[in-house]
Amino acid sequence: MKKSLHLLVTLILVTLSSTAFAQDFKGPNTLNVGIISGVFHGSFGIQGDYEIAQLGQDFTVGASAYYQGWSDSNFSYSSFGVGARFRWYADRVLNITDNKWDVFANGDVGFRINSSSGKGDVGNATAKSYNPLYLGIGIGGKYHINDQISIQAIIGSGAQLGVSFQL
Repeated sequence: MKKSLHLLVTLILVTLSSTAFAQDFKGPNTLNVGIISGVFHGSFGIQGDYEIAQLGQDFTVGASAYYQGWSDSNFSYSSFGVGARFRWYADRVLNITDNKWDVFANGDVGFRINSSSGKGDVGNATAKSYNPLYLGIGIGGKYHINDQISIQAIIGSGAQLGVSFQL
């Protein structure tokens, strides 16, 4: 009886895990481009990343670049950054087996080049507090329209709405 129960549990686990692994993982060789908005400072811009390599079963890393800016009556700011974007595709862990959807967490690390101008001391004060390192974190999802094109959304330390192309 104990061996039969052990066999039954093993068969159930194998069935569940094979269902979870059926996800059509579309990580490496994906170009992601989107419109970004900075949550903390109201900026607006564009960001792109290209998922270069798979770093394990559910992780990818890609080269990333962005441009964003904002302005008000006293201050104008723009920033260009380059770095890396890491993604953890959580479909398998969350048991999402629909091939149309990907759910992921992402993290960004890189360097930025700022340009600012302002009236009086506003621009100078911000220029003095310039930090060239940027970090970001978020969660997102992709909906695969077909095998080549997806739409995606990310929310976190910033927000992004864009498209993905499987190359």
